[in-house]
Amino acid sequence: MGGAREGSLGTGPDTVLDAEALRKALPDLQSMPVGWKSGVTPLHAREVPREKRCAKDGGGPDGCWWHWSIGSVQYRAPGGSGGVDWYLTAYPSLKVAGTAFKNRKSGGAKGAAEVAMPRVGDESVAYAEPRAPYAEPRIAMTVRVGTVIAVMTYLDSEQNPDSAQVLLSLAQTQAKRLQQAELGRTPTAKAAG
Repeated sequence: MGGAREGSLGTGPDTVLDAEALRKALPDLQSMPVGWKSGVTPLHAREVPREKRCAKDGGGPDGCWWHWSIGSVQYRAPGGSGGVDWYLTAYPSLKVAGTAFKNRKSGGAKGAAEVAMPRVGDESVAYAEPRAPYAEPRIAMTVRVGTVIAVMTYLDSEQNPDSAQVLLSLAQTQAKRLQQAELGRTPTAKAAG
């Protein structure tokens, strides 16, 4: 049974989620608004091998990974109006997750402009990335909920004039699902629409 990770203090925002708990926290197609379809990346999660993890105190092998499990999925919006990539990363402690969030926030994509959005989860930030020679414009939102960071990117955002609002709604749903998982509950939150 997946869920809390060794060394966690039980259920709550300091709970470290394993790959199975991350997989359950990611939205499945039934959790998405009506009309959304599976994208290129199927819903999946995996553990970082124990020997490659950094210790909570910062020690560990050279090149160790601070996160302990990851999950991802992609869904396509109705009518070809873009899509959203999800990427969840579970860290070994609130402190490490908080540091990782700060690093992500300060290292926004080159040329990206911060977008004003209501706070989601414990802390969040959103950026609009301009069109690049190889990619369409996109809006990315990074959300920290307890020991997990969720990065959600609305691809081809110009295809939907409401892409920022849609991304916000999906991020709010993702935050609720992570909160449910960290409390030891089965994630059941569904996106409106």
